[in-house]
Amino acid sequence: MLRNYIAAAFGNLGRNWLYAFITIGGLAISFAAAILIGLYLRDEYGFDRFIPGYQDIYRVELTILAPGQKPLHTDFVQAAVAGHLKLDFPEVADVARLSSSDGILKIGGNQAFEAVGWADPDFFRIMRLPVLAGDPDAAMRSPDGLVLTRELARKYFGQDAPLGKVIQVNPGLTGSSYHPMRVMAVLKDTPASSHLTAQIFAPARAAFSPTTSDDLHPTPYDPDQLTYVRLKGGSSPSDWAARFQAFDQAHYPAPGGGRSTSRYSLAPLKTLHFTSAGPSPLTRPPGDDRVDAGVAVIGALIVLIAGINFVTLMTARATRRSVEVGIRKAVGARRRDLVIQFMGECFIHVGAAMLLAIALAELLLPKLDGFVGRELNFHYLTDPGLAVALLSGAVITAALAGLYPSLVMSAFRPASALKGGTGQISGSKAVRQGLVVVQFAILAGLIVMTATIYRQIQFALHDALRLDMDQVVLADGPCGSAFNRAAAAVPGVKGVACTNLTALRPGGLSIAVMPDRSPRTIYVGQTDVGLFEIQGLRPVAGRFFSKDRGEDMLLDRPAPGADLQPSIVLNEAGARQLGYARPEDAVGKIVDWMRPPIGARPNAFPTPHPSRVIGIVPDFSLGSVRNAIPPTIFYVDPASSPVLVLKLDRNRVPEALDALRKLWRPTGQDGPPDIVFESQTVQGQYADMITQEIAIGICSALAILIACLGLFALAAFTAEQRTKEIGVRKAMGASTADIMGLLVWQFTKPVLWANLIAWPLAFWATDRWLHGFAYRVSLPAWLFLAASATAVLIAWATVATHAWMAARTAPATALRYE
Repeated sequence: MLRNYIAAAFGNLGRNWLYAFITIGGLAISFAAAILIGLYLRDEYGFDRFIPGYQDIYRVELTILAPGQKPLHTDFVQAAVAGHLKLDFPEVADVARLSSSDGILKIGGNQAFEAVGWADPDFFRIMRLPVLAGDPDAAMRSPDGLVLTRELARKYFGQDAPLGKVIQVNPGLTGSSYHPMRVMAVLKDTPASSHLTAQIFAPARAAFSPTTSDDLHPTPYDPDQLTYVRLKGGSSPSDWAARFQAFDQAHYPAPGGGRSTSRYSLAPLKTLHFTSAGPSPLTRPPGDDRVDAGVAVIGALIVLIAGINFVTLMTARATRRSVEVGIRKAVGARRRDLVIQFMGECFIHVGAAMLLAIALAELLLPKLDGFVGRELNFHYLTDPGLAVALLSGAVITAALAGLYPSLVMSAFRPASALKGGTGQISGSKAVRQGLVVVQFAILAGLIVMTATIYRQIQFALHDALRLDMDQVVLADGPCGSAFNRAAAAVPGVKGVACTNLTALRPGGLSIAVMPDRSPRTIYVGQTDVGLFEIQGLRPVAGRFFSKDRGEDMLLDRPAPGADLQPSIVLNEAGARQLGYARPEDAVGKIVDWMRPPIGARPNAFPTPHPSRVIGIVPDFSLGSVRNAIPPTIFYVDPASSPVLVLKLDRNRVPEALDALRKLWRPTGQDGPPDIVFESQTVQGQYADMITQEIAIGICSALAILIACLGLFALAAFTAEQRTKEIGVRKAMGASTADIMGLLVWQFTKPVLWANLIAWPLAFWATDRWLHGFAYRVSLPAWLFLAASATAVLIAWATVATHAWMAARTAPATALRYE
C-alpha cells in the first residue's frame, strides 16, 4: 500500500508538473529565505557567548537623573567607579576599564591611525578573548606591553605571531610623542559576534596612557571609558538596586550634598549587543531587537504566503482528483487512508522544497555573509540543533499546509465523484478567497513598510539634521596649525572652520545653574568662528560668533585664565532647557555654567561662571535621528577644536582633495591624511537601517514573487474551470473586453478586501517602528492608497495573461471543452 501511495504521489506530480513546480518552487524560496533569516537571528542573539564564563560578566552603566529632564543613559562611567565597586561589593571578583584613543602606529616609514584600547591589568581575566600566542595578562601588566589581533599582526609584520617585535605608538593626544612598545601577545581575530572591535590593546598604567591610573579618587569623566566586572560564581546583581542607591549617594552626591542624580547598574555581557547606549571606537554599533523581531516576522510571513499557495492550489485542483478518490473509496479505501495518502503527498512536496532550500541557502550564504559583514555558520550535518530546526520546520509546514486540502479531497462521496460532481467542495472556494485576501494583505503591509523605511532613511540622511553637508569634508588638524592655515588657501576650498566633534554630535556634558540655584544638565560644544555659516545655518535669534567681538574670542589667546567665560550661542533645545519660551527671550541673558578648562577632558567641571547669550542656532546634529537633539551651549575655544570643517567648490572637488592630501606631511602632520566627507559619517550611523531597508525590500520582493506564482497558477486553473461559461457568454455576444473584465474582477475583489485589512495593521506596525526615532516622517494617506494600487496592479499583471487567452478562445472550441 505504501508503494502504491508513493507511486500515486509521483504520478500526480508528473501529470501536474506546472502546479507542482510552482508549489515546490515557492516553498523552496520561502524556506531558503527563512533559513538565512534564522541564521542571522541566531547570530544576533548569540553575541559574546563564545567568551568563557560570559554569564558572570557585566558592564557598568550609568543613568543620570536631572530635574525636569528625561533620564540620560550612557555606557561610559567615571574612572573612580571601578575602585569603589571593588571595595563596596565583595561579590566582584575582577574589575577593569577600557578606554580608547585614536593612536598612530609607526614601523619604519609606514604610519597608520588605529583605535587603541587602553586596558586595566585585569581586563583579559574578565574578557578571555581567544589567544593565538603570548600572554595578554602579562602584556597589560607591563609598561610597554602590546596585544594585537592576528589581522593587525599580519598588517604590520606580515606574520601571525610577531612576539617581541617593536611598534612606535603615539597615543594621539595633543602634543604627545612616539613610544616604543613590544608585542607580547597575539589574539585570534575577534569574532564578528563580539561587541568589541578593538584590534590593539595597550596597558592603561603606562605613563603615556591617556587614561587615569587612580582607581579611587574623583577624576575627569572620560567619555570613552567602559568598565567591566566579573562576579564570583553564583552571584547575581538582580537584587542590587537598593545597594546601588547607597553606593551612588556615598560616592557621587549632587553638588551641595544633595541627593545623587546618578544611578549605576550592571548590564549582562550577553545583552550588550542590544543595550549599548552610545558609539565607541572599540565597540560595534548596537543592534535593535525590535528590528530583529520584525525580520523574524517577515520570514514567517514569507513561509505563510508560500503555505497559502500550497493550500489554494491543492484545493483548487481537488476536483481533478475526484474520480481517483471515487474509485479508491469504491474499492474499500477509508477516509483515513485517503488522508494519509494526501498528507504523504504534502510531505513529499515539502521535503523536496526543503532540500532545494538547503541547496539554495548554501549557495546564497556567502552573499549574506558579505552583506551583514559576518561569517554565519550553516553546519546542519554536525549541528544537532540546526538539523532539528530544519526537520521541525518542514514537518510543521507540511502538517499545517496539508491538513485542510487532505480533508477536502478525502471527503468526496464516491457516487458524486464518479459522476464528476463538484458541488460538494463549494466551501473550499470561500476558503481560497480568504487565503488570497490574507496573502495580499501581507503584501500591502510589506509595501507600506518598505516605502516607510525608505522615506525615513532619506529624511535622516538629507532633511532631519538641518545641515548643509554638500561637499563638506572633515579633517584632523588642530585649530591654528600649519595645515589649517595652508588649507584655507587651497584653490577649491571655499571656507574653513575648526571645531570639536562635541559641537557636531552629542558629546561633553556640563551643568548650567538656574537663578533658583537648581542644576540643569546641558551639553557643550567647542568650536570656532565660521562653523555655523559653513554648515548653512542661520541665526534663529541674535547673532553668531565674530572675530571682531572680543567677548566671543576670550579663549583665543595664550594661556587664558580658567575663570574666563566667553559669549555663548544656545541651540533651540538649550534655550528651552534654560526656561525661555521663545528663542529671542534668551538673547542677551546671563547664564551661569561650568566650562571645562582648556586641555581637560570635556566633562571636567570647575565652578560655574556667567556667560552672555549672543544668539540662538537651530537644533542640528550629525548624531542619529533616533535620539532627540540635546540642549547645547556652543562657545569659541580654538585650543579644544582639533577637527577642521572644509567647504569645497563642487566643481573642483578632486583637485581640492588632492591638494589637501599633499599638504598633510609638509605641514607637520603625523600619520596618513584623515579626510572624510561629512555625509559619509552620517551614512555610517544608519548602516543598520539601510541594511534593514534592503533586507525588507528583498523579502517583500520574494513575497510578491511567491504570491504572484500562486495567483498565476490559480488564475490558470480558474480560466480552465470556466471555459464552458466563457464559451456561452461569447456565444451570447460578450466581447473579449467583457470576458477579461469578468475574470480580472474575480481576482480584484479579494485584493481590495485585503487592502482594507492591511491598512490598520500596517499603520500600527509602521507607527511603532517610527516611534523609535525622535525625528520621523509622517504616515500620509497617499502612501496606503499607493500600496493598495500597487497590490491591485500586481494582481492584474499576474492574471491578465490567462484572462486574455481565455477571452480570445473561440466559442465553438470553448463549448466543445470536456
